[in-house]
Amino acid sequence: MEGDASTGWTVLSILKWTKAYFARAGLETPRLAAEVLLAHVLGCRRIELYARHDYPPTGQQRRRYRELIARAARGEPVAYLVGGKEFYSLWFTVTGEVLIPRSETELLVDEAVARLRRCGNERPHLWDACTGCGAVAVAGAHEVPGAVVLATDASRPAVAVAHGNAAAHDLGDRVTCRVASLLELPDGCDAFAACDVITANPPYVAEGDTVGPGVVHEPRQALYAGTDGLDVLRPLIAQAPRRLRAGGALIVEFGAHHADAVRDLVVATGAFDEPRIVRDHQGIERVAVAVRSGA
Repeated sequence: MEGDASTGWTVLSILKWTKAYFARAGLETPRLAAEVLLAHVLGCRRIELYARHDYPPTGQQRRRYRELIARAARGEPVAYLVGGKEFYSLWFTVTGEVLIPRSETELLVDEAVARLRRCGNERPHLWDACTGCGAVAVAGAHEVPGAVVLATDASRPAVAVAHGNAAAHDLGDRVTCRVASLLELPDGCDAFAACDVITANPPYVAEGDTVGPGVVHEPRQALYAGTDGLDVLRPLIAQAPRRLRAGGALIVEFGAHHADAVRDLVVATGAFDEPRIVRDHQGIERVAVAVRSGA
């Protein structure tokens, strides 16, 4: 992509070249990565790129784009390069302090929204633990206008990012972001002592497990959870019954081989009906939905 506009580089030709380059570099979604980076450089929405397919980016824009594709090819996550990621059709700011939201985590939102809509409360209460950038909390509030949400994380910088995302979507009045360890109730949040739904996408990677090249750039504390990946899920599931009303639901994401262990942890509390395990779009068991007994 050298030279000036007369060299023939257009949005369409740049995207074709970058897709092939990223594919050779081993990126999982080469076309999407190319589109997200170019839209960022051009200051437009990704969907607008193909309406501008014959636009020749300026030399300065091409230089900036080359810098970004070189960094992406070396494994830097595209979301960190552009400062955000789309999740549940909403845009979320992400920084190196938070985990990048992934498509499989949208299952948490699907299940939470379904439970909140049918729980019978005009103002259902959702607690999203290990909230990170606040994606699940904000998406839940966005989809259920009557819901009030508590988003907590042990990381103060992560909570600041979540707070900013709630404000960016005009949900700051319904999404409260607080620093807390797992399901410890923060000061001033007594309304969430008995919730309708608790969600969590906690750290669940086992120490020593192989992760993708981009994942090494994400915060370790949001990824790793002991030798078997269950060091956070164990106390989280154990604490959940006292934070849920009867008939309330605990909805947690877990690792690819954790389904049996998570089911056993839920059953061991003696407080839940038999959990339902939900598979992601790749057919992998990914989410457990457990309903508090006694409804």
